[in-house]
Amino acid sequence: MKLKYVLYGIFGISLLFAGTAFYLTFLGDGADESSSSTPARVSVDDQGKTSSGKAGKLGIAYAGDLMGSLKPCNCTDPPAGGVARRARAISDFKRQRQNIPILVADTGNAMKQTDNKEDPANRWVVEALEALGNDVINTNLGDLRRLERLAQAGRIGRNLKNSYVATMLETESTSPFPVKPFWVKSIRSETGDVEAKVGVLAIASIPAGAASTANALSVDMALKRYLPEVDAQSDIVVLLTRTQEEELKRIAQAYPAVDVIINGNSTGEGREFPKIGNTVMVESARQGIGLGMLDLEWDSEGHITQYKNQTVPLLSILSDLPELAQIVAKAEQEAAAYAEIEAKKSPTTKVKSVYGGPLSCKPCHQDAYNIWAKSRHAKAIETLKAKSSQYDDACLVCHVTGAMAMLRNKGGFVNVVQTPELAAVTCEACHGTSLTHNAAPKEVKTGLGIEPRPTEQTCKRCHNKEYSPNFVYKDYWSKIAHK
Repeated sequence: MKLKYVLYGIFGISLLFAGTAFYLTFLGDGADESSSSTPARVSVDDQGKTSSGKAGKLGIAYAGDLMGSLKPCNCTDPPAGGVARRARAISDFKRQRQNIPILVADTGNAMKQTDNKEDPANRWVVEALEALGNDVINTNLGDLRRLERLAQAGRIGRNLKNSYVATMLETESTSPFPVKPFWVKSIRSETGDVEAKVGVLAIASIPAGAASTANALSVDMALKRYLPEVDAQSDIVVLLTRTQEEELKRIAQAYPAVDVIINGNSTGEGREFPKIGNTVMVESARQGIGLGMLDLEWDSEGHITQYKNQTVPLLSILSDLPELAQIVAKAEQEAAAYAEIEAKKSPTTKVKSVYGGPLSCKPCHQDAYNIWAKSRHAKAIETLKAKSSQYDDACLVCHVTGAMAMLRNKGGFVNVVQTPELAAVTCEACHGTSLTHNAAPKEVKTGLGIEPRPTEQTCKRCHNKEYSPNFVYKDYWSKIAHK
C-alpha cells in the first residue's frame, strides 16, 4: 500500500512523470476544522497505547523548510516549490478528500536566518503561513527567537491562526510570542460526516550551549511529560520532528503511542521510512520543493491498518493560488526596497573588476556589439526590475554579468547600485572575462568564466525548461547571431 515518488532532479525524469500523473489523478481540497466532543481514548493495549474504541481516517498535507523564501527553489532543475504552488496543492489535496478530515502541518525551519527585525522577509513568511492554512508549525529555537523579536517590535500579532508548537521549549505566558507544547483538536471532514481528534507534538534539535538559556527540555523529558496527555485526548497522535533517522527509530520504539512521525530536514528528499510497530515515519522534502501527502486509516484499537504516502513535486504544472501569489508579489516588492536601502548603505567595493565591459569589446567587434545592444540580453536587468527581483540572487545569475559564486564580490557583479555596468547579460557573460584578451587580443583568446565560444549548453544554463520553456537553440541564436 505504500507508494513513493520522489522529486524530479533527484531521482530522474521517469519518477517525475509518475509524481505528476499522481497529482493530476488524485490531488484535491476541503476539510474545515470544528470543535467536537470526541471522547478521549479509554482503553490501553499491551504496548501502552490508549484507544477511544473507534476506527477512523485522516489525511495529512505536510511540507517545511521555507528558510525565509516564498518563491520556488533553484536547488532543482527545473525550480520547484514556492508557497503559491504549495497552496494550490493543499487546496487540491483537500478537494479530493472532502469526506476525510485533513491536517495541514509545517515541519519547521520557516524563517530566514537573520536577527535584523527591519528585514521584511520573516514578517512575510508569517503572513504566508497564515494564508496557507496550516494547523500546526514545528517551531525550533532559532525561529522562536525571531518570532519573539518581530512580535516585540509589533511587526506580527500574538494571536495568529496557526499554532506554533514547541514541545521541548518552555515559554512564559508573558512572552511576546508564546508557543504551545502541543496541539489537540477535533477535525471534521468537509462533508461533516467523518471526524477525528488529532494530537500533535513537535520537537527540534537545540544548538549545543543554548539549552541552558532556553528553558529547554530533552526529547525524552518532553515526550514523557506531554505525550500521555495528548494520547489520552486523541484518536491519532502525530509527532513533528527535526532530527536524524536513527533518532526517529529510537523514538518510534520507545514511544509506541506516537502513530505518525513527520520529520523535517533541510536536505530531506521526501523519503518514507520503514514502519516500526504501529508508527508510520515519513520525511518532508527540502526547501519546500514538494508537498507530502499521507492518508491514514486506523481500527477501533487505535492501530494503523492502512496508509499511503506520496511526495508530489511542486512544479510549474501547478498554477499559483492567487491569494498566495499576491503575498509573494508584495513580499518581493518590499524585499527589493529594503535591499536597495541596504545596498546604498554598504561600503563601496574595493576589489578591482575582472571585466572590461561591453564598450571594451566594441572597437574590434562593432557588428557584434550593435547586435547585442539591440537584444534583450542588454536589457535583462529591466525584466527583474519590473518584478521587483533586481536584488534576488537566484534571478541575478542569469540577468547580469559576473554574479556566479566564483566571481560574486570578487571582481564581478556586486549589486545594481555598486556595479550598474554589469547589470545586463553582456558579451562577457557568455564569452568570459575580457581584460586579458583586450590587453593582448592576438595572444589571449579566452577569459575567466564561461566558454569563449558558447555552445547550446551554455545557453541552456539560463534558458532551461522552467524559465525558457519555448527555447529552441537555432531559433534563439538567429536573433543574436554574430561572429
